[in-house]
Amino acid sequence: MGYNNQIKTMKRQKKTIIYVNFSPYENTGGIADYILSHFSTVILFIFNFHRLGKKQERSRIEIYRMGRLVEKCYIFQTVFAPKWALVSLSIRSFIIFLQIVYHTLRYKSKYGPYDIYFSVNAFTVWSGNILKKIGIVKKTIFWVWDYYPPQHPNIMISFIRWIYWQFDKEASKNADKIIFLNKRLEKLHKQIGIVSKKHSYPIVGIGTNYIPLKNKPNKDVHLAFLGTIKKSQGLDFIFDSSKMLQKTFPTIHLDIFGDGPDESYYRQLAKQCLIPTKFYGYIPNCRTVNTLIAKCSVGIATYIPDKENVSYFGDPSKIKAYLSAGLPVITTDVFEFHKIIKDTESGIVITYGDMHGLIKSLRHILQHYSHYQSRAIRLAKQLHYEKIYPSLFTSLK
Repeated sequence: MGYNNQIKTMKRQKKTIIYVNFSPYENTGGIADYILSHFSTVILFIFNFHRLGKKQERSRIEIYRMGRLVEKCYIFQTVFAPKWALVSLSIRSFIIFLQIVYHTLRYKSKYGPYDIYFSVNAFTVWSGNILKKIGIVKKTIFWVWDYYPPQHPNIMISFIRWIYWQFDKEASKNADKIIFLNKRLEKLHKQIGIVSKKHSYPIVGIGTNYIPLKNKPNKDVHLAFLGTIKKSQGLDFIFDSSKMLQKTFPTIHLDIFGDGPDESYYRQLAKQCLIPTKFYGYIPNCRTVNTLIAKCSVGIATYIPDKENVSYFGDPSKIKAYLSAGLPVITTDVFEFHKIIKDTESGIVITYGDMHGLIKSLRHILQHYSHYQSRAIRLAKQLHYEKIYPSLFTSLK
C-alpha cells in the first residue's frame, strides 16, 4: 500500500484506534497515513471490496505501534463470482461483522483498551456501535462518505440500498461523532430524518497529499484516469471522443490506473480506439501511483451525471489524487467539489457527452498549462490531509 507515516511522533495521541475500511479505499486521501502517524496503536481492518487483480492482497488485519507494523493477519474472505455480487452481499456482510467482533475480542488483552472505533461505512460503523454497547470500545466515529439512493431501476439493487439505509440510520443515531464529506450529504441526511435538522455537523472532505515532483509534460498529450474501473466513472465518453481527440492531438495517450468490475469491457474498447491506451492495473503503493500520474498532463474525471450515480453525494478521491500529483483536471459537474475546481481554476468543468467542449477545454489547459498547474498545486496544498483531518478526531466527549 505504501503508507507514509514518517511524521513527528510528538503529535501522536497515546490512544488505541480501530480503523475499518474496504480495499482499495483504506488510504484514500492519506487517511491511513494520518491515523498511523497520530495514534500510538492502530488496529486496521481491510476488507476487499472489488476484485482488483493478482496484486491485491487478501482481506487482512494490520496492527501498528508508533507507526510500525508489529502484526499482520490474513482473514477469511468470501469468494463469489461477480454475477452473484448482489445476492451474496448479505452473506459477506454477516461474515464481516463476525470477523470484526471476533478479532477485536481476540486482540483485546494484547492491544486494548480500545479508545476509538472509526469507519466510513454505515454497516461497519453499526458493527462498531455493537462493540460499544457491550463495552469493547469506548467511542465510535462515523465519517459519512456516501449515500445510495434507494430508487433504482433494478429492484434487487433498490432493495439492498434500502437495507443499507436502515444501517445508516442506526449507525448515525448511535455514533459518538458524525462527520460528512460535504454539505450535500449533510443536507440529504437531514431531509430524510437520519440526523437532527437542528444540529450542525463537521464537514471534512477527502484530503490531498501533495509531494513536489518534477512534472514537465511531454510533447505528447497524456491523459490520466485513476480509480475503480466501472461505467459510472465516465470512461465511455473518452473512448467515444477518441477519433476527435486523436485528430486534434495526434500524439495523445491515455493511461488508466486501477482495476475494477468493468476492466475487460474497457480493454475491448481500447483495442478499437485510436488513442494508444495503457492499463496499469491496481497499484497498491500510493507513492508509485503518485509518481506515475505526475508524468501525465491532465487528470480525467468525467463522471456520468445520472441520478442513480452514487458519486453525486461523495467526494472525488481521484480528483484529489490528480491535484496531489500537480495535474490540472477536466471533470463533469457530478460532485459538489466541481465548484471549487472551477473557482480556483485548477481545472475545467465540462458537460458530459460534449465532445467539442472536451476538445476545447483540453486545448485551453495545454495552452495555459503553467497557470492551471500552479492553481492545482496551490489547491492541493490548501487541502493537505495534515491540515484538515485533525477535526475528525477532536471534540469527543
